[in-house]
Amino acid sequence: MLLQKRKKLSIVIMVMVVFSSIIGYRIYQNLSVSKERTAKMSQSKGVAVQVATVEVRDMIPVAEFSAGLEPVWSTDISAKVDSRIDTLQVAEGDRVEAGAVVATLDTNELSAQVLQAQGNLSVAQSSLEQAELDYNRYSALASQGAVSAQLLDNARTKRDAASGQVRAAEGTVRQAQEKLNNGTVVTPRGGVVTKRYVQSGTFTRVGAPIITVADLSTLLAKATIGEAQVAELKVGSSVTVKVDALSGQEFSGSIVRISPVAALPARTFTAEISIDNEQGLLKAGMFAKIGVPIKPHPNAVVIPESALVMREDQKTVFVLGDDNKVQQRVLKLGFIGGGVAEVLDGVKQGERIVVEGQNKIKDGIEVSAVKDGGQ
Repeated sequence: MLLQKRKKLSIVIMVMVVFSSIIGYRIYQNLSVSKERTAKMSQSKGVAVQVATVEVRDMIPVAEFSAGLEPVWSTDISAKVDSRIDTLQVAEGDRVEAGAVVATLDTNELSAQVLQAQGNLSVAQSSLEQAELDYNRYSALASQGAVSAQLLDNARTKRDAASGQVRAAEGTVRQAQEKLNNGTVVTPRGGVVTKRYVQSGTFTRVGAPIITVADLSTLLAKATIGEAQVAELKVGSSVTVKVDALSGQEFSGSIVRISPVAALPARTFTAEISIDNEQGLLKAGMFAKIGVPIKPHPNAVVIPESALVMREDQKTVFVLGDDNKVQQRVLKLGFIGGGVAEVLDGVKQGERIVVEGQNKIKDGIEVSAVKDGGQ
């Protein structure tokens, strides 16, 4: 009996020792983490950050849209008759004026067709002349009662039929002559040859493109606009055009057309922007960013866009207090663009915010060195 009591006491003591060890280990671990955190916070002191002061000013938002540049006019030039290309007088990149000959066709067969049509016309004219003589003769005899009315009617019918054959032959001559005239291919409008599809000696058919001519003196940028923004745009408004391929060089343009009907299912609209290109710096096919000024926002609270920090899908900013400690605040933002952000709620005028060095700090950290920087 006494032995059983001793065994139970030993077990209780062992359990108490185990629990004491676990509790002691947890206390030691918490102390180590706390020391480590304190060490890191100590190491964070002295971090140099750049700050800017929150401003209030009138803001003119500029909405940006992406667009490709297109010629204001472009068309394929083709022959009006089937024939072999004798000479092709232009190459890609050549500038042509309206009415300029760009290709000549082999017209030997067309010339023969004109001669044949002219011969048929001469035969028809001879037949008409004979029919006129016969009719006049029968008409004189009929007035004397020497021939019947039926013979006179037959003569009149033959004369009218011969006259119709002459008109048909004249039409054939004109058609053949027109085909011969189309042996030279001309451009209906001046521009630049942007594409050549064939070479001299190629047999071309009606409607098959020979070259493409485009007017590049003015380019069009077609931007896709959402239904929430289309009300901000007006035909005739000036816009800015930046082209990355030209080191972000800025050009001016104007809105010339806004589609009256939305494209479904996205419910977007197309705005066409005309851009002067007399100097020829812009090329069709380049990618451009269109900047469209929209309704001004007076007395807006403005901060640099570089100050924004993402935290759990929320935009935040580090605000520097008088004690040189930073506080991370969640912001409610309005328009963002052009390197600045409009703040609707979260900071106020005069507060200092961190705009550089956010990756080295966190909420509550004290920064001992601060470099002031404006917007």
